[in-house]
Formats: sequence, C-alpha cells, structure tokens
Amino acid sequence: MPIYEYEARNSVGSVIKGTMDASDKEGVITSLRGKSYYPITIKAKNKFDTLSLDGLKKVKLKDISIFCRQFSVMQTAGLSILRVLEILKQQTENKKLQKEIAEIHEDVQKGKSVSDAMKRQKDFPDMLCNMITVGESSGTLDKIMERMASFYQQEYKQQRKVKSALTYPIIIVIVAFLVVTLLIMKVIPIFVTMIPSGTALPLPTKIVLGLSNFMQKFWWLVLIIALGIYLIPKLRNVPQGEKEDMWKLKTPIYGKIYTKIYTARFARTFGILISSGVPLLDSIKICGEVIGSKTIKTTLDYLEEQVKKGATIGNTLESKSLFSPMLIQMIKVGEESGTLEQVLDNTAEFYDGEVETATDQLTTMIEPIIIVILGAVVAFIILSVMLPMLTMYNSIQ
Repeated sequence: MPIYEYEARNSVGSVIKGTMDASDKEGVITSLRGKSYYPITIKAKNKFDTLSLDGLKKVKLKDISIFCRQFSVMQTAGLSILRVLEILKQQTENKKLQKEIAEIHEDVQKGKSVSDAMKRQKDFPDMLCNMITVGESSGTLDKIMERMASFYQQEYKQQRKVKSALTYPIIIVIVAFLVVTLLIMKVIPIFVTMIPSGTALPLPTKIVLGLSNFMQKFWWLVLIIALGIYLIPKLRNVPQGEKEDMWKLKTPIYGKIYTKIYTARFARTFGILISSGVPLLDSIKICGEVIGSKTIKTTLDYLEEQVKKGATIGNTLESKSLFSPMLIQMIKVGEESGTLEQVLDNTAEFYDGEVETATDQLTTMIEPIIIVILGAVVAFIILSVMLPMLTMYNSIQ
C-alpha cells in the first residue's frame, strides 16, 4: 500500500504533518476529515525515500527511560495524552523510537488506549505496556510512568556497569590477538629464511612454523571464524535453553555476577509491580517474562502454581534454592509485616551495590590472568625463535 505525506490543519488552526498508508489520495482525505483535519497538501512518498537504516537501530533502555520520564512530567503538568505524544514524537532523538511514537499517536487518535497502541510496537517492553494498562485503569498514569522511568534508568545503569567491566579485557585480548597474528604471519617467515636447510628444529619451533604456514594459506578461514564468533550471538534469535542458562549461572567467574543481577532485577520488578496495584499472580507471571533467565522463569512458573494453592512466596522460593537466603528471608519478613514492596525495593538497592562491587572485582581479577596468559604466549614464540639460534650457535662452536 502506498505511503502518503500530508499537511493539514486541526480544529484550532495548528498545522499537523505526518504520513499515512492509503490506497489513494482520496483515502487520505477521508481519513483526515474523519479526525476533523483540513488537508493542505498530500503527496505520495517515493519508494526510495522509505528506505532507511532506522529499522536496524536499537531502542535502548536509556531511550525508554527518557520517554517515560518526559511522559510523566508532561502528564503531571496537565497536558492531554495526545499532546504529550505529539511533543514526544517531535523531540525524541532516536529515529526508530520517534517513528513508533508517531504510530502510537495515530492509534490513540483513532480511539485506542495508549497501552493497546504500544503493544503493537516491538521495542516497548511488555512490562511497560502492562504497567500503563494499570495506570490507565487506576487514573495514576503519571505516577506509573515516573516509576517506570526510574526502573529503566536503574536497569540501564546496571547494564552499562557490566559492559564497562568487560570492555577492558576484551580490548586487551583483541589487541594481543592482532599482535601475535602479526608476529606469526610476518616475523616468523623472515626468521625461517635464516635457518639452514636440514637443521633439526625443536618442537616449539615446529608448532609455530606450522601455525604460521596455516595462517598464511587459510587467513580467510581464520577471518570467517572470528567474524562468526562475533556476529552469531548478535544475529541468533533463538531463546536460550534452561541448561545453557543454568551453566551461565554456575560459571565460577561470571555466575555470581549474573545471579546477583537477576536477583536485583527480580526484587525491583516484583516490588514495582506490587506497589503499583498489579495482582500478585500477574506480578509473578510478568517477572518470569522480563527477568531474562529461563531457569528463573521455570522457578517463577512453579511459584505461581504454588501461590494459587495457598503457599507463601518465601517458603516456595526457599524450597528451590535458587535465590540467595537473604532475599528469601527478606521476602518472608515482608509477607509477615505486610511491607513486601518496601522490602523488595530495599533488597534491590542492596544487590545493585553488590553487582557494582562484583564487576569491579571481576576487572581486578581478570587483568593479571590476561597478563599471565599473554606472557606465556609471547614467551613460547620467543622460545621457538631462540632454540634454533642456540642450536646453530653450538654447531658453529
């Protein structure tokens, strides 16, 4: 279906610009008049104008947080939802998010609720859509959006902290790989020409020479493997299996960090859902969908079944031995005192600090390990070069 650009005036005389899918110009005019708009100009967009790389861009948690914060501020100031969406679509910097807000604005104009219009978009989290539904039904949409802004801002900070902790060792490994590759492909072949034919080569030298010959002949294969290691995890859209997820949680170095991340995410998500008036069973179900761990989702599915039978949250989670004893005890205290949401918020803040400490320790621990490994690789290459030279020197003597 063709896409048309239009300019029109609304009932108060303001100029409205936008795009619309329609079979022809008459369809655009009919649709605009149905909204009480007066068409000024209508023209079909060139099909090449619609080609864009915006669809490849990603809407980050930071963008979602800013969207929620601005939405809350303007709602509190008394602006209508349509006016809020109109302002947001004009000032949002992320082009992909800007397009989605424009589509939400059009759907709301047609009579849909914000939550229903938002569910049609791929980049708005399910949790946010569910929370907006609660806000619309309870008349507290501005407060809900403020809470969600803080929620996604904290999630973004935690995400950035973990990435920054891993950036340094990744850069060191890449640089070291390039340096070693240069030595093997360029320096070693020059050295080989200095060795007299028929000289018996020691095992380290044979290994390095064999690796050098392989990389010179099949460098393209090495490049393909390296690109595959980098791209496949990004392009793969297959849900993570429970065994793979459990392995990640049990990994000696990263396991503790991921466990604390999931614990903080569960406590923060569960707390904000309960405090916003979402029913308990619905809160447990939503947590299972947004935590990001198949193992924890299975546990929360079991928790949902047990709570339906009358079991308590703390005792059920304790039987699974997945979350930390501290979280379970805090949940028990919250259930007994009726302050579960407050207890969960405090627990989430505690584990946020634990994640930050753990990532700092990870960086401190990985640095000497990388140095030792690189030192061993370089020493092996030097040894492979020096041994034949020592052999030739002894022969000359």
